[in-house]
Amino acid sequence: MRAPLSVVVPTRDRVGLLERCLAALRAELTESDEILVVDSASGDAAAVAAAAHEAGATLVRCDRAGASLARNAGWRAARNDLVAFVDDDVRVLPNWSTGLVNAFDDPDVVFVTGRVVVPADQQAAERPVAITSRTEREVLHAGLSGDLGASANLAVRRAALAAVGGFDETLGPGSWAAAAEDLDLFDRLFRAGYTGSFEPHAAAEHDQWRTRPQLIRLDWRYGKGMGVRLARLARWDRPRARRLFREAVIEQGVRPVLDDLRHGYEFGALTVATRTLATVLGVAVGSVRAWTSVRARGLTK
Repeated sequence: MRAPLSVVVPTRDRVGLLERCLAALRAELTESDEILVVDSASGDAAAVAAAAHEAGATLVRCDRAGASLARNAGWRAARNDLVAFVDDDVRVLPNWSTGLVNAFDDPDVVFVTGRVVVPADQQAAERPVAITSRTEREVLHAGLSGDLGASANLAVRRAALAAVGGFDETLGPGSWAAAAEDLDLFDRLFRAGYTGSFEPHAAAEHDQWRTRPQLIRLDWRYGKGMGVRLARLARWDRPRARRLFREAVIEQGVRPVLDDLRHGYEFGALTVATRTLATVLGVAVGSVRAWTSVRARGLTK
């Protein structure tokens, strides 16, 4: 029998998505597992409570909004040593829990990220977001490039979360930076000497509900979060911060614009340029804010 799992689902005013998320989780979990629905200051708390009760989940209420704050409240209330995090717009797929928990059979694995795909009925989505590009099982460490996974489909040993202080509550949805809380957590886990694992069999699908204007605003938030993250990371690992900056701004931003222009795809170049501009401006603003905060507190390490 596999080790028991606590699953934390942060949510805020998205009851329809939450209900679908919880239904998928219930089909994957056993009596030794638990679900903790963390209501991140929803306007209709009663609706969230009803959805949690229907799914047999424990309800944790936060009076202040913030995804990182909600996740921290969830793992601190969890009773099991393995804590998973699933966003309310994510639906886990069959065998998700087995794949996730089995990855912890290796005692050196402290956190596990899973595959995230586009739902079958949304394959025509203009620009899928929060999708994990890796497809093969892989050890996650600070030297890797590319996508490491995300908190939308993540599990961490509770002791490791406690050791690094959990999620930074100044990052992620509901905060000024509004993103990068999971990547910052990975950075701090790596800094503490921990390693992770990507497990493709722990798969889930992410609902693609955002409109085009919402996607542009998301790019801006991603940029701000990335800027704060890079400024912090540069304090203890400047070479890695420079590499990640090149990946985020040059390889994923500027280069696609130039490729579209080179192939005569002006509309595509304009679309990507708009996204890139939002991201790059966000990175700049986030970096400046982070460095200003660091200097104001007299922190140098």
